[in-house]
Amino acid sequence: MHFIGEVVDVTDDRVGFVGLGRMGAAMAERLQAAGVPLVVCDVNPDNLAPFVDAGAEVAQSAREVADRARLVFSCLPTTELSLQIALGPEGIAAGKAVEVYVDTGTIGVTAAREIASAMRASIGFLDAPVSGGPNGARAGTLTTMVSGPQASFAAVQPILAIMAPQVFHVGEQAGQAQLAKLINNHLSAAGRLAAFEGLVVAMKAGIDPMRLLQVVNAGTGRNHTTLEKIPAAVRSGQFAYGARLANSIKDESLLMDEAAALGVPLWVAPRMVETLKAAAAAGYLDQDSMFLIQFMGEQAGIDARALLESADV
Repeated sequence: MHFIGEVVDVTDDRVGFVGLGRMGAAMAERLQAAGVPLVVCDVNPDNLAPFVDAGAEVAQSAREVADRARLVFSCLPTTELSLQIALGPEGIAAGKAVEVYVDTGTIGVTAAREIASAMRASIGFLDAPVSGGPNGARAGTLTTMVSGPQASFAAVQPILAIMAPQVFHVGEQAGQAQLAKLINNHLSAAGRLAAFEGLVVAMKAGIDPMRLLQVVNAGTGRNHTTLEKIPAAVRSGQFAYGARLANSIKDESLLMDEAAALGVPLWVAPRMVETLKAAAAAGYLDQDSMFLIQFMGEQAGIDARALLESADV
């Protein structure tokens, strides 16, 4: 495993970026702010507009992006779309200029290997899922894990370092970074579910939830949710941290699939998926995952959101 520190030597070549949703736009903004010339593509004209205003070129398809840039990145919401953008008739694989293609989404090991094997020999493929969400992308605090050929990794290292100060090359086999990301997301989600249900128990018992949070954060129970997410997204009343509940279900399900393929039994993940799907069935599928605490409160007969917003501490 390698840790890559700050890299300031950036190529003058145009860099392609496909997918300018919340996460993709946040990463592309950092590249543009650093002076990297961009060729961008997105199905939503509104997503393209700020990049065009700042000087980016627009391509009409992923293939056109790959015709005009040696290094191409994508950030797409689903595995199916990642496969289409990479391998479809107007996809990256058909591009004439592309030399390295980097998919920054969480698409699973199988899809990453399928893309890698279908790319022609002259195109190096890297799967490089990121951790930190849109807020982390804009703040420049992302962590990126990458797998694929070392030579391809070296070619994109300067660009990756602009988007994320911590970049880990976890192996040369396609999909290894995907598995690392799924494990990271599993640990994060497990901490989130445990923190939320603990707070719901406290509120049902009449304990001030924010006082309990102070106790937890001073002890051994603290995690990213208790330290960061609850104060920023739950206590604030915004209930927005940049990830839909549907994404959590997708990631946990992918982890279960990979574990099954490896012959590894899981105990926590299946119960987590059951909980997440129950919240989805209750109407929270497309809501931010922070609303999971409201779902848990409803099952306990309390309004968690109201109690958190009115807490004294």
